[in-house]
Amino acid sequence: MNIAQISNSIKSLFTLTETPAKKVPGPIMAIGGLQRTGLSATRSSAKIAEVLAKHGIPTEPNEDGSENKTLVEVIAIVEEIFRALQEDANIQVAFKPGDFAILSEGTGEGVIISNGTNINFPTGTGVLI
Repeated sequence: MNIAQISNSIKSLFTLTETPAKKVPGPIMAIGGLQRTGLSATRSSAKIAEVLAKHGIPTEPNEDGSENKTLVEVIAIVEEIFRALQEDANIQVAFKPGDFAILSEGTGEGVIISNGTNINFPTGTGVLI
């Protein structure tokens, strides 16, 4: 398989989605990302319960006082999805060579200044919290 075929295969994977995600500027991600509250199974389960109630699906305890199994199921699903995202998910980042994602400046002897950018495919990892 040559590089053109590999590229076409990758492009075909992305045609399944309607529109690409909006790019978030680096400074906003770096500063704003730290201010996010993180995932909460409790908060998400409560929001799902609100939506279920709006659609007439009972979310309160049963008439006999027993717990509502619908909510038990929702909580179990949300907790497992969040556990999988936080413990099993893998976040990877890559930049194309020369896309000015990584800039550097160095000095030599005297007043010599050297500027540069990435010449390979730098990668990084992240943690979903």
